[in-house]
Amino acid sequence: MIVTNLGEIARYRGLGANLDKAIAWIQAGGWESLPDGKLEIESEKVFALVQHYDSRMPENCRFETHRNYIDIQMLVSGTELVEVRPAVGLAVKEPYKPDIEFYAAPEPGSVHSILLSPGTAAILFPEDAHRPCIAKGGLPGPVHKIVLKVAL
Repeated sequence: MIVTNLGEIARYRGLGANLDKAIAWIQAGGWESLPDGKLEIESEKVFALVQHYDSRMPENCRFETHRNYIDIQMLVSGTELVEVRPAVGLAVKEPYKPDIEFYAAPEPGSVHSILLSPGTAAILFPEDAHRPCIAKGGLPGPVHKIVLKVAL
């Protein structure tokens, strides 16, 4: 897991060719006004999922992992919490289906909480179980989010 300011994201270049393409796309800008849906950047190797939704209470959010993709999660507007912890030891709730697996919530206190707001990004690797979309302070609110899917 990497949490960074978008102004500093270039420091993570060199970790992989597809990640480099995703970082270049972020730095080029223009993504702030994209319509909801899937946007292919480099076929199925790098693509963006643009979403608008209301953040939710933790019990309405699920822990997930992806085997074949890195997630880069960033917000255009709004705020949300993302809980993250190693997937090792979590009980599988819904077995793997391309490209996602869901887990039962772990014991309280065994996760790291990330505050996503405009200008920050969370880079989540396959070993990082994450529960996105959580309402900050228990107050659901509108979120405009982009998730870049980066093939390994």
